[in-house]
Amino acid sequence: MPEYTLYVDVWLVRLGCNFVFEYLLLWATATITHTKTRPLRLLLGSLVGTFHYFLYLLASLGLLPYYGILRFLPIVVLISLAMVFVTFYPIRWKNLLKVAAHFYGIGFIAAGMGMAAAYLLENTGSPQFAVGTLVSILAILLMAEVGWGVVHETLANRVYRVPIEIFTDDITIQTTALVDTGNHLKDPLNRQPVIIVDNKALSKLLPSQLSEIIADLGAGNLDSLDRLGQISEWQTRLRLIPYSSIGKNNGLLVGFRPDAVRVDGCFLPEHLQPTIAIHPYPLSSEGDYMALLPPVLLEGSAASLKGGEAHVKTTTTDI
Repeated sequence: MPEYTLYVDVWLVRLGCNFVFEYLLLWATATITHTKTRPLRLLLGSLVGTFHYFLYLLASLGLLPYYGILRFLPIVVLISLAMVFVTFYPIRWKNLLKVAAHFYGIGFIAAGMGMAAAYLLENTGSPQFAVGTLVSILAILLMAEVGWGVVHETLANRVYRVPIEIFTDDITIQTTALVDTGNHLKDPLNRQPVIIVDNKALSKLLPSQLSEIIADLGAGNLDSLDRLGQISEWQTRLRLIPYSSIGKNNGLLVGFRPDAVRVDGCFLPEHLQPTIAIHPYPLSSEGDYMALLPPVLLEGSAASLKGGEAHVKTTTTDI
């Protein structure tokens, strides 16, 4: 009976590299196809593929039978489909085919580049699997970014969106703001920066009469501005903020001075006390943010984002 020397550390590295590759491949497929899944399902799907690879390694050394069957193309296809099914269940068959097509396309390209690097860079007579896996991972991220902007979108969702809190009359509004370098609005009275907030996000804070005026202004009824003088309890807070945007000149937003604002968990310093401008319509069609925050407020807070100013252009054309 032949004897084998098993290097456990080498096997662990190869299995670990395979797991990372499978996980990122499934993650990229989910993100690119906008198919819902959960981290636990990504983990389970990756384990299915890694377990097959583990059996393949054992069979390649003769420690398990059926080495040829484990390499048989229909078996490999069934294992990959099982990975996709476990990761995205429940899923319709039509959507399953779409997801599988992306999975195979990304996987073949990334794996091919990884294998090429593993063999081209070998210097000890054996392929450099760790290097090959690294190249495969970079290939997945590159394809995702170049083809669909997935990496950039993920970073934008997590880095360029920050929680804000608005305090007025013992009422606190909590929402998410997009850091928008296109927002250069200033309060005409004190030249302080302006945070633009969705009218819906401020519904429990605004006087009912003011909410009606904002809705009328959104419908183009500028005569509603005459009614602002009737809101006696907010006379010292209210502001009119002029703005210009693509397709709209000399527009007006109604704003107010809050008691305090907290950005990303930290109150703004005294020299930065922004005005809140009320936007009549949703700022994001997907509802993932309800405010536009000028970068100067982020820089001025004690919780400034690492890496400096966030360079994001707003997709809103109404401001």
